[in-house]
Amino acid sequence: MRRFGRDLSYHFPTCDLLVVGAGPEVYRLNLDQGRFLNPLLTDSNSGINVCEINPAHQLFGFGTAEGTVEFWDPRSRSRVGVLTPVVTTYEGANAADLEITALKYRNDGLSLALVKDHQYGYEIRSLSWHDGGQSGGEGGKVIVADKKIIKIWDRNHGNHFTSIEPATDINDVCLVESSGLLFVANEGIQIGSYYIPQLGPAPRWCSFLDNLTEEMEENPQQSMYDDYKFVTRKELATLGLEHLIGSNLLKAYMHGFFVDLRLYEK
Repeated sequence: MRRFGRDLSYHFPTCDLLVVGAGPEVYRLNLDQGRFLNPLLTDSNSGINVCEINPAHQLFGFGTAEGTVEFWDPRSRSRVGVLTPVVTTYEGANAADLEITALKYRNDGLSLALVKDHQYGYEIRSLSWHDGGQSGGEGGKVIVADKKIIKIWDRNHGNHFTSIEPATDINDVCLVESSGLLFVANEGIQIGSYYIPQLGPAPRWCSFLDNLTEEMEENPQQSMYDDYKFVTRKELATLGLEHLIGSNLLKAYMHGFFVDLRLYEK
């Protein structure tokens, strides 16, 4: 290869290993023949960040640095479509600089999730569909992680479900199938483990987690700040709530304020 690689996927019907990188080519290494085949040539001038193969009908998907997704048919080795997502840029961002850093097909063969970033300036490192447990079927979730935070979204409505922000940088996220347990590979010494009962039951090999959850539900301990959201003075100015300083709606704390959660969500 004459380019630096960025991602790879294995196409098992043809034994082809697809490798994408800092160029428009999709290199194909046939592991049965032990040689490179003619590459696929996309329209990306800045390179391809991610490649994904649909598990149902094997359609190739390539997320480019231009912010588009190209779809290729492996049978004809030709492009069958291009998706250009419409995104709303945040303050300080240039729409031309937004790249597709992660994409993931769902097992039904009809759904595709793609993410640019979490508006922290970091690339997406993990993207997964969650269809098991209590949220299976029509109520599944999409779990997205960059180096700073893991965010979980409702797959149908796009509503934010919850977030996990570990103390160390995130490298990858592994979901235990049909459960609410996930592991986080990070820059710390230990693998992070998180259990979210709303996503599904605990796996059989650690069913004691369900017992702990039931005990916590029977003896809830409410904190005085459970109904408040902490914001810094800069965030308060962004929300346009500086005029509330000194009122009962804000509680000064350290370098910021606690604001009523209902007011913050509005």
